[in-house]
Amino acid sequence: MKNYISLMLYRLINNLQRIASYLEGKNRSDNIQSKFVDLAPKDDADKSNIYKEAITFATNNDKVFNIALTGPYGSGKSSIIQSFLKQYQRPALHISLAAFVPETDSVSEKMSRQEIERSILQQMLYGANANKLPLSRFKRIQSPGVWSIFKSLYIMLGMLCLWYVFDQRENVISSSFFSPFATSNWFNLGAFTLAAIFLWTMLHRFYIASFGLSLKGISLKDVELKPARDDQASILNRHLDEIIYFFQETDYDLVVIEDIDRFENPEIFVTLREINSLVNKNSGINRDIRFLYALRDDMFINTDRTKFFEFIIPVIPIINTSNSIDMVLQ
Repeated sequence: MKNYISLMLYRLINNLQRIASYLEGKNRSDNIQSKFVDLAPKDDADKSNIYKEAITFATNNDKVFNIALTGPYGSGKSSIIQSFLKQYQRPALHISLAAFVPETDSVSEKMSRQEIERSILQQMLYGANANKLPLSRFKRIQSPGVWSIFKSLYIMLGMLCLWYVFDQRENVISSSFFSPFATSNWFNLGAFTLAAIFLWTMLHRFYIASFGLSLKGISLKDVELKPARDDQASILNRHLDEIIYFFQETDYDLVVIEDIDRFENPEIFVTLREINSLVNKNSGINRDIRFLYALRDDMFINTDRTKFFEFIIPVIPIINTSNSIDMVLQ
């Protein structure tokens, strides 16, 4: 009896210590949060829902497919996007090209168009689950799931049955392998059925995998053969079939692209607009795909903006204690 009481008291003390540690850690985290402020985009920047209503109007308009959220650096464009995505009920793809290089630095000039498009394509394709894009030529590492044990067991049994049927091929050809065609001959009939299903499954797998193969080059000593499209300038146009396949297999209907204006390359907007048009005209996609860009005000001349965007939302900078020094210096 004493041992039982001691055990209960020991457990009670441990539980009380855990509760005290939890409360102490919570109070410490509250004190730390009140002392420090992070610089990440906020998800409660649009408290009046002014920008949310504008973006919602644009995303629900049948004539709008390219939306621009314009404003100077530090105006809160990323926070407005985060606040909108927090309340957005449909799936959205977020692409960020934050290189964080100064505009006067020569490093930004070295960023070619292919490198920018490669980053966009990587964030688009590798952001989705690999199991949703089985036919993609961009192969990703796939972790074995719960059913992998049963799949390996099925492969082992299928190979054993296939070997058994091949070993009895003379009886299969003479039809003596199937007689009598009754439940008493269940082993031979079951082995043949499983071997046939396994062989068909393997051939079907190889057939499906052949869709993801692509010819990159054939080298014969000093002679090298490559496809003609290997010399194309635009990576996005080269892999347009991958992009269309991506939207066919996923549920994204909004693509948010940030920090693309840092590279001072307006030609990329022409390519993205063409891709948006081709994706929305594809018969295999039964929804409207819209692109939302976060840009600077001076990225385009006023007469050129309507060539790329059907809806433009200007952002008024919010002056607070973190950025008011800029206004004081001006």
